[in-house]
Amino acid sequence: MIIRHLRLLLGLAAAISLAGCGSHQPGDATGAKVLRNILEKNGVDAKIVSFKKVNAREVKRDNVDAFELMYEAEVQFPEGFEAKCRDERERGKCAFLGIDDDRTFAKSEVHTSEGTLHFVKTEKGWMAEDNNAY
Repeated sequence: MIIRHLRLLLGLAAAISLAGCGSHQPGDATGAKVLRNILEKNGVDAKIVSFKKVNAREVKRDNVDAFELMYEAEVQFPEGFEAKCRDERERGKCAFLGIDDDRTFAKSEVHTSEGTLHFVKTEKGWMAEDNNAY
């Protein structure tokens, strides 16, 4: 009898935890993955050495649930990198690296980047700027 109740309790706990999986807000691991994907898509050969959420906030506007994750990341450039940022007009690699001006990074140099990642709540989970749901 006790075993049966224990199994029922464990099953209920598992169901509750799975039901809540889609509503969790993005954290460090998700943020690092999104940043890595964005840099890759923009042709930046970089390695995320560390990623830390420093702040976050929920934004609700016109029936859209959004989430902003402010981060600090250490990004290493294994082969060096020429950041041409002075003329960047759209939110691209320079915005995610936290760079406003042209800059050259030496081979294996580590850059501390600060920025914000944006997510929108969808039926599939949180849709990030890399066009993946988490």
